[in-house]
Amino acid sequence: MRERAGNWSIGRIVAASAATAVLAFVAVSCGSDASQSSSDGGGVSDVTSAGGASAANGEQLARSSGCAGCHGQDFGGGAGPSLVGLAGSEVVLADGSTVIADTAYLTRAIANPSADLVADYTLKMPANGLSDTEIADIVAYIETLADG
Repeated sequence: MRERAGNWSIGRIVAASAATAVLAFVAVSCGSDASQSSSDGGGVSDVTSAGGASAANGEQLARSSGCAGCHGQDFGGGAGPSLVGLAGSEVVLADGSTVIADTAYLTRAIANPSADLVADYTLKMPANGLSDTEIADIVAYIETLADG
């Protein structure tokens, strides 16, 4: 005999709960303000020597602002596109046009995430409250990842 809760079967309740938990995890990991630490050995000190203090600050901001939740812990991609090798590359947008990921594009993409949607990614980057200086620092960090 099948147990029911109203018009919902127990199986449907479990499935709905699991789906809700997954969606909550994705939302939190893509927009979290919680600090995330680097465990790949490529910490802030490596970035400081390669790209200056603003790039080091940019890496810290990218991690603490939740960017790694979607772009990957090593920023090599995941639910969002890879940031490694992005700077200077050609990006295909959802409308079929292409842009070069120069400083202006990277700044616009972070400041206004819905301005230029990247092709083949259905999860949209959440809006953020980053200042112009913080965005510039994150762009400086992304530019240090240009060589992959």
